[in-house]
Amino acid sequence: QPIVKDKASFWLAGRRTYIDQVIRVTGEELPYHFYDFNGKFLFKPTPRDEIQFSHYSGEDLLDLFRDRNGDGDGFLTTYASGNSSQSLRWNRSFEHNWYSAVSLIRTKYKYNVHNAFEENELVAVSDIEDYGARILFQKDSVGKGTIRTGFDWTHHEVSPNVINTSGTINEIFKSSSTRGRTADEFAVHFQYEWTPLERIQMAVGLRMSSAIVVNKDYIFPEPRISIRYSLNTNEALKLSYSRMVQYMHRISNSAVSSPTDIWYPVTDSIQPQNSHQFALAWQRKVANDNIFLSVEGYYKTMRQLIGYEEGTNLFLNTDFESKLIQGKGKAYGLEMLLRKNSGKLTGWISYTLSWSHRQFEEINGGKWFPSRYDRRHNGAIVAQYAFNKRWAVSMVWEYISGSRFTPVIGQYAVVAPTLTGADLIPVYSGINQVKLASSHRLDVGLKFKSPPGRKFQWQWFVGIYNVYNRANPIGINIEQDEITGTLRYTQPGLFGLIPFLSYGFKL
Repeated sequence: QPIVKDKASFWLAGRRTYIDQVIRVTGEELPYHFYDFNGKFLFKPTPRDEIQFSHYSGEDLLDLFRDRNGDGDGFLTTYASGNSSQSLRWNRSFEHNWYSAVSLIRTKYKYNVHNAFEENELVAVSDIEDYGARILFQKDSVGKGTIRTGFDWTHHEVSPNVINTSGTINEIFKSSSTRGRTADEFAVHFQYEWTPLERIQMAVGLRMSSAIVVNKDYIFPEPRISIRYSLNTNEALKLSYSRMVQYMHRISNSAVSSPTDIWYPVTDSIQPQNSHQFALAWQRKVANDNIFLSVEGYYKTMRQLIGYEEGTNLFLNTDFESKLIQGKGKAYGLEMLLRKNSGKLTGWISYTLSWSHRQFEEINGGKWFPSRYDRRHNGAIVAQYAFNKRWAVSMVWEYISGSRFTPVIGQYAVVAPTLTGADLIPVYSGINQVKLASSHRLDVGLKFKSPPGRKFQWQWFVGIYNVYNRANPIGINIEQDEITGTLRYTQPGLFGLIPFLSYGFKL
């Protein structure tokens, strides 16, 4: 929405799912909804300057009630996780093809898990808040190329895990909290892109990154290079290498990513993760550049990956750093993409075949094992057909192999320490030897726009999420037969078919 023509404008967008309210009318319950809000303000005080302020906030809320005895009494678990971020950016153009961008950034992520049973309550909270600044300079027409250089700074404030309990459960799980952590990251980077020969395009860069924590400073070089060789006007080969360093660790003891995953910064004893990645790609354009085809293979080695000793409970543990371990990993695969860029029918087909493995000296006898991210197949089909300038239909189909986990494959009995009976000791398979069911879904939509050329532009978008009503798994439950004692795994799903409707406009 313009405020002052060619000087100031803004746009706002917000969403909230109401399917939970719709289903409640039918007498059923869908215990989930989310909302988010986006906004941006743009101001151009001079022809050379542009100032942008952006805001985002959103939250996911999930309530799960488990009535184990059918009497209405049971366990209530509430998950709430959300993000918020703000940024202020100043773009400026100078003479002689110089450009600059200065940004101030703030982000926050928080989750809250509330468990209740009768008079007992257990609440787990974790959050991470970042403040940062970025400065970027770019100069075009330097020889036959472009120079980019800049500086980044990020300050992390992390509260990994806070446990609050009440009721009789407090005798088992005491209220406690992990010591908060802070870390400062700095980086200086430089990159030059140029065309040394008619058929060759190159990009060479170096990023010097560092982190400052209590009693320890880290500094690492992160070089990168890419070379593109044109076989002809429509076909090219691309070779690239990059080294990357990460100073924040994501820790999870679940086969499925969940709000209870913990982010933890490097410390004087927890080292930064780092990787080397090589990639080789073949790219081709056909039909007057309307169709793009790419096949790319990659190989990645990783060091100082985070893990934890077997038997560690991260969710109810506020002193888990002593249980963390670090090891190495490798990942490799093949990615394919076919994309149509214009015409009545547009979209793409993508497919990835990949492997991912981990190795820690302290677990699995030091042997390599599949990582939880070892999801062999990942594919998507995205298409849109425009009947005319106002009507269009779209569809999205996605498929991904299930993530891996370590199941109980048997039990054996031992005499109880009190000599009053026997205890059943679980027997596990090899680490991550079994995978969850694959996830896939089909979404369809119909878009209707206002006539082109009007000042007031609007758009309706109506469709169905998960057309064939597949409840993709969100976790794993272990159930035991009351008679035989046999264990079986179930994979509960949360969402089935969900209709949606959206309306947007622009002045």
